[in-house]
Amino acid sequence: MLPVCYDPYVGTLGRFSREEIFELVARAGYDGINVPVKEAFLGKLSSEGIDEVRGLAERHNLQVPTVGFGWHIATDPKLRSEALKHFELVLEAALKLNAGIIDIWPNQPKGVSKEEALETLKANLSEMIPAADEHGVKIALEFEKGCPLDNYREGIEFIRSTDPRLKLTCDTYHLFNDRADPYRAVLAMGDMLGDVHVSGSHRGEPGTGEFDFDSFAKGLREIGFRGPLVVQYRLEDVSSVERSCRFTRRLREMILGSV
Repeated sequence: MLPVCYDPYVGTLGRFSREEIFELVARAGYDGINVPVKEAFLGKLSSEGIDEVRGLAERHNLQVPTVGFGWHIATDPKLRSEALKHFELVLEAALKLNAGIIDIWPNQPKGVSKEEALETLKANLSEMIPAADEHGVKIALEFEKGCPLDNYREGIEFIRSTDPRLKLTCDTYHLFNDRADPYRAVLAMGDMLGDVHVSGSHRGEPGTGEFDFDSFAKGLREIGFRGPLVVQYRLEDVSSVERSCRFTRRLREMILGSV
């Protein structure tokens, strides 16, 4: 319930080995870790690579509530077959790692209109959703300024017009850049909200910057949110990994009404 997890984002990948990342995350006190299905983290894009990650998670007693699609091609009309083939590996990773959510960031491909990108995403999801749903796995879409799903409002409308089994990934950084009211945004997303990415308003350490975490937590408490809280920010100071965990655990207490 409300696991606090770490995402090996910018400043982590490439700076530390995969084994070092698991050790860092476990030592900092996190409940789990997000696993991006890409070579930079998984190593081999294969069943063997997934098994190696599963072994590391078990060794460090870390959950894997979410896996990232990793390869940002789900909106590219020229790469539909590649996207669907990659999804097979992503779903295998979710099942082997006992992840309940597959996160997809719908990026804006060069030379493709927003409308084409969204139609491609819908076409891909029409095949991905039934396969994921068969195993009880949800697909969550992340919104971001300048992307096909520019904000949470477009995310809600896309789900309503596509498939109610879809969820949204709400990133506090993207919500801040949209100048959205955190409390009202959360209430509007309601049970469409699958997971939360926790970041500072400038993509730095959570708890720094201007984002209103108090009203955000109030909204999450009112909708009964129980999904993963995934810390995702640009790592500069290694000691911030532990501070970010403490901050997000405090956020969890606020959501649960413990404080």
